[in-house]
Amino acid sequence: MKAVIFNSGLGKRMGSLTEHNHKSMVKLQNGETIFERQLRLLHECGINQFIVTVGPFKEQLIEASKAKHLSDCEFIFVENPIYDKTNYIYSMYLARDYIDDDVLMLHGDLVFNKKLARDIIDSEYPSLGCVNKSKALPEKDFKARIIDECVHEVSINIFDENCFAFQPFYKLTKADVSAWLAQVVKFIEAGQDQCYAENAMNEIFGKLSVKAFGYENYYVDEVDNAEDLARVSADIRRFDFAEQECYDSVSVVKNILSQYRIKNPMLICGIPVETIRPQLDFDFVLFDKVRPNPLYEDVCKAVEVFRNNGCDGIISIGGGSAIDTAKCVKLYSAMTDNSLPYIEQEFKFSPIKHIAIPTTAGTGSESTRFAVMYYNGEKQSVTHDSILPDVAILDSSLLKSLPEYQKKSTLLDALCQGIESMWSVNSDEISKSYAEKSVKIILANYRGYLEGNQNCACQIMLASNLAGRAINITQTTAAHAMSYKITSIFGISHGHAVALCLPEIWRYMAKNTDKCIDKRGAEYLNDTLEVLSSLFGGVNSIDGADIFERLFDELNMPNPTCCDYNTLETLAKSVNPVRLSNNPVKPEYDVLLEMYTEILK
Repeated sequence: MKAVIFNSGLGKRMGSLTEHNHKSMVKLQNGETIFERQLRLLHECGINQFIVTVGPFKEQLIEASKAKHLSDCEFIFVENPIYDKTNYIYSMYLARDYIDDDVLMLHGDLVFNKKLARDIIDSEYPSLGCVNKSKALPEKDFKARIIDECVHEVSINIFDENCFAFQPFYKLTKADVSAWLAQVVKFIEAGQDQCYAENAMNEIFGKLSVKAFGYENYYVDEVDNAEDLARVSADIRRFDFAEQECYDSVSVVKNILSQYRIKNPMLICGIPVETIRPQLDFDFVLFDKVRPNPLYEDVCKAVEVFRNNGCDGIISIGGGSAIDTAKCVKLYSAMTDNSLPYIEQEFKFSPIKHIAIPTTAGTGSESTRFAVMYYNGEKQSVTHDSILPDVAILDSSLLKSLPEYQKKSTLLDALCQGIESMWSVNSDEISKSYAEKSVKIILANYRGYLEGNQNCACQIMLASNLAGRAINITQTTAAHAMSYKITSIFGISHGHAVALCLPEIWRYMAKNTDKCIDKRGAEYLNDTLEVLSSLFGGVNSIDGADIFERLFDELNMPNPTCCDYNTLETLAKSVNPVRLSNNPVKPEYDVLLEMYTEILK
């Protein structure tokens, strides 16, 4: 099967965005252009032959096709010299001699999720067109007339009861596309080169069997202007986050490497490699210089190893530090400018595949777009959509050797992430669903997990991942922001420190809902806190904080104490204001000082 992508249009409506760029080369929020995204996803779905029609800025499209991860693909570029005077029907006419197989056919301004492409390719129906029966009919864009679940007409001018929103993403048999091409030739020979190619197809749709493929549960939309670009960028990233592949056993890694055509992976290992080597029945390049708090210099060394050994994929095994190191290696290995430190450059989309295998159940780092490292002695947060690992493997057998303190602290970290994500000002229905499930699972399984029950360990690992997925959308809030300096001053774990701070934040918010900065309002915040309390068995918005504190006491975690005012001031001044802005009630300096005094009394 070949992919035919029509990219010969001008894209006039995108203003400055297309002044020096082809329309399909505008960047989405993750730093990837529309065309690059199309090629990557289709290639991941098994397509390696592409026919691309080009008009303006053809060099940009040709250059994009030379990406390393597309090296096994074949490209034919068909130039339309009069792109500014014709519609894509003429480009289709020019490409007719190369379209000699079953095809996927789409417009160059379409943004779609991977599952859409995969399910269309795998569909039992040989010819399909994309239809959405639940979407309002667009005024100026394509609609399709559907009769007996088949497409009978595609036009911008049809609005009757049999018509539905349509996107020009087709799967067609060789016979059906040949029939379409024959009609296109007739139109062009008659001088009709400024209409849609669908006008020609409408002459024969009724004679074919092009099934309506419902994309209600998928994503496909076109980008025509700057407003579209902003909206589509925001929408598609949620699908990308949700489509991260998850497995429950290390045994699948070899198959995943084959699926993604990875022949020389780099293993970034945060545990003794001999403990995991028997389960990895493939060759790899090892980088095991992983520190608990990764340094920028270590990441640079790992990038050098990756490049010098010609690696084409990354596997990380370990806790958050190993996974964070791998995320940064993925991001920096795609950069080509050696004149500046990587961390000072503009981050770009990285197509390098990363398989993350956590050996703790707490950070959820295997499913987030965040990483942490230290640069010039200062903690740096690295955030980019493309560093979300492509695959997460949640193998609970890897938790068996965790020390008890680490089990408890990572468990608390996951629980706090779920709670904070629930009340974050950035929460939505998806993130709240992840977070609520995570909290419920932890509360039902934490005792069994700490007692060594393997089924409970499996559940806790799932809960940790769900909490990670939740904060990937919402980010963390005040409890996390308050915890970081506690960790460095008192030498306790991250999860331990967060759990010390969370009850005070919870109580403060419950008593000050009138100061809510969440646009959904004080009543919404109170309802959210009540839901959280009910998960813990409480009856009002503040009960949950007390019950959480009793759970913390049950774990018998040591409690650092401090009455030194200078240290308390240092703590209060250290809190990241960005994380505080995610909190529905924002504590000021004097409140933070009081909280630290209470926490460390």
